Amino acid sequence: MTDQTHAPPEVTTPRDRRRAIWRRVLWGGGGFAAVCVVAGIAGVTYLTHGNLGPFVARRASAMLRREVQVAAMHVTPGAWLKIEVENARLANIAGGSEPDMVRVGHLSFEVRAISLLHGPAILRHLALSDVRVLVERTPQKLPNWRFGAAALTPPKPAATPQTVSPQTASPDDRRHYPTLLDARIVNGEVIYRTAHGASFRTTLKTVTIDTRNADTPVSFAVDGAYNDVPVRMTATLQPFSALRRIRDPYGIDLQATSGDMVMTFRGTAVDPLNADGIVGAVSVKTETSKSLMAIAGMAGPQDVALRMAGQFAHDGSLWTITGGEGAVKDNPMTVSLLRFVEGMRGQPDHVTADIAFSRLDLNEFLGDRKASDTANKDMVLDIDRAPDPLIDAKVSVGSLSYNVLHFSNMALAASVMPGVVSVERLALDYLGARLNASGRMQAVDGGGAHVSAVVDVNGLDIQKLRQTLGFASVPLQGRLDLRMTADATQRTLNAAVHEADVAAAVSMTGGRIDRTVIGAASTDLRMIFRRPKGMTPVACLLGVVNAHAGVGSALPLRVRTAEGTISGNARFDLNRKWFNLIFGSQASTTSSFALDIPVQVSGGFSSPRILPARWTADGRSMLAETSRLNALPVGVRQFAMRNPCYRPGGR
Repeated sequence: MTDQTHAPPEVTTPRDRRRAIWRRVLWGGGGFAAVCVVAGIAGVTYLTHGNLGPFVARRASAMLRREVQVAAMHVTPGAWLKIEVENARLANIAGGSEPDMVRVGHLSFEVRAISLLHGPAILRHLALSDVRVLVERTPQKLPNWRFGAAALTPPKPAATPQTVSPQTASPDDRRHYPTLLDARIVNGEVIYRTAHGASFRTTLKTVTIDTRNADTPVSFAVDGAYNDVPVRMTATLQPFSALRRIRDPYGIDLQATSGDMVMTFRGTAVDPLNADGIVGAVSVKTETSKSLMAIAGMAGPQDVALRMAGQFAHDGSLWTITGGEGAVKDNPMTVSLLRFVEGMRGQPDHVTADIAFSRLDLNEFLGDRKASDTANKDMVLDIDRAPDPLIDAKVSVGSLSYNVLHFSNMALAASVMPGVVSVERLALDYLGARLNASGRMQAVDGGGAHVSAVVDVNGLDIQKLRQTLGFASVPLQGRLDLRMTADATQRTLNAAVHEADVAAAVSMTGGRIDRTVIGAASTDLRMIFRRPKGMTPVACLLGVVNAHAGVGSALPLRVRTAEGTISGNARFDLNRKWFNLIFGSQASTTSSFALDIPVQVSGGFSSPRILPARWTADGRSMLAETSRLNALPVGVRQFAMRNPCYRPGGR
């Protein structure tokens, strides 16, 4: 019996052919589905348990053009994808002061999966801990918070006093910035380092962010410290939808407290993510300034009450306050301009100020305010050879008190430069006179400063002056003009005033003198029968003074009237309040009844003695001498030479 091979029956009918096609489709589809299921299971398993850190680090490094390291990253799929990151770091910009810009211990958040397709992304439950951020500019002024091609963009020209433009910031593209519904940050630190190396550290104990959706305002709160000074801050920000409108400034309403200090800000930022292009209303109030000084990193008095409100602006390295009003220790003030410009690395910052006080009592800032101790207030002359910041200041004061002195209508223009404090202009009213002065204090080896000054006084009332100095009544009325130079090298301001070398010329071309003085100076015999009454006009008066440490002389001293010319010389000691004056008439200018016997007035300022005197040959020679004026500083000498009494004979 032979074997036979049995072939499958041929599919000959259309119905059989359709059944065969469906069998193939089902087998193929089932296999494809099985592959997809297996691949899906494998993908979910990898996303859940696999480490995406190295992959994400490579992609982020390429995008940011900075090295990024991620030790671990895991993703949990779902309608809300959960992402967890451990031990991540972002390298600093080339030329930065430290290797890392950002270090993160732990980061986790959830992102709505469908928002990744349609955008912007929606995030929630962000948790961040053990984070450190370094914000700085390189010596070339490049900010380390810009990435990619933007990091290589040359910086804008440095701000100058003439180019205040708080709205010139170029904002980053925020059109696709995600919505963050809630966040919590713990154990964080942000360090801001200026271009010249000064560091300002913000410690973040907790930071919270909360909003309902992209179109509702954002609540922001911080509990931390600034330069080790505890600070609490709360803010209401515009919605995330407003943040994405890059052409519109972003609204910020903020309040910060530290100790007794309360600071508020309400305004906008052109570039809020980089804290740039900020402009708005700011106010500060503190009873002691303790927290304010500590936050600013400055040493200074910590019992100074301060309140101020004005318009604030920040643009790059430029910070300004304008239109400010407030008070310092009950001394009302207005701030026309307060400008701060950050210096390049290794260079000082620069402060420009234009401030006006309606009244200012400097004694309040120099220790305990006690009436019995007012005369002992002093100011140490400590001139910094490397000041930071440099200062250009204009200050005006309606009523000023220092020590026992009281001035009005003061205007000051001064600057602080390395080793020098310069007063370009000091003008004030004192005793009815107008004073204009300039000078400088320059640091010297061993401490203290060399002080030099030039002073012009116009219209000084003689009677007010003698009352201030403690003189008894003087028989001279009118107003004096004065040109003076002073030099001293001392450690305190009071010591400089007391120990100064002074050269001065005093002039009068008006006023009146008691006729009795002219009669007594000339020893007019007619005074035996009739004492002259009234005052006689003064044609001119000139006195040239040289002094050291309050001890000096006045020579020559001349007064010319229609009834005679008086010449004299004087020695004085302001410390002892003592003087010795010898004066007499010039015979050629008095009547034939005058004996021209000189008079000596000597003793304490308040009770001098008057006695007859006599001229020696040297004394008469001194009265006629004008060559000694050549030893005076040029300005003082020229001032004296303009007075008609400069020539002994009046010619």
